[in-house]
Amino acid sequence: MNIAMLGSGFIARFYATSLHAQRRIDRVTMVYSRNKENAQRFAQDYGFEDFTDDMEAAINHPSVDVVMISLPNHLHEEAVAACAKAKKDVLCTKPLGRTAAEAKRMLDIVEEAGIFAGYLEDLCYTPKFLKSLESVKNGSLGRILWTKSREAHPGPHSD
Repeated sequence: MNIAMLGSGFIARFYATSLHAQRRIDRVTMVYSRNKENAQRFAQDYGFEDFTDDMEAAINHPSVDVVMISLPNHLHEEAVAACAKAKKDVLCTKPLGRTAAEAKRMLDIVEEAGIFAGYLEDLCYTPKFLKSLESVKNGSLGRILWTKSREAHPGPHSD
């Protein structure tokens, strides 16, 4: 699959590096950034030529099979709508929406368009979460009645 990456920051690089290292057949071949210089640098770093500061141009590029959204949270819904309009399958990094209503609108948009949509959650496969899950399954922690998890940092979630 040829992937258009919407975004060129930390999260985009996290997923591009993982894809190029692990998948090998699926490649990021196009990048959109609101800053054209950042898009160009991203394309150079990952070894492809196509970059733009026009989101719809990236999504509609003829070589693109699927779009990965790694934009600031407040831009996810707009990007999903653009993918649906173009009938391009879409993968969205976390969080899907800033509210349940926003996430539901995005789900409705992709359902109505008849495109594949996926949600990318990376933390559920980290060693600390896998170890916690194993402890629960083994009964090491007793009967779990309730759990809560929190993540806080000043990065992409700030919007």
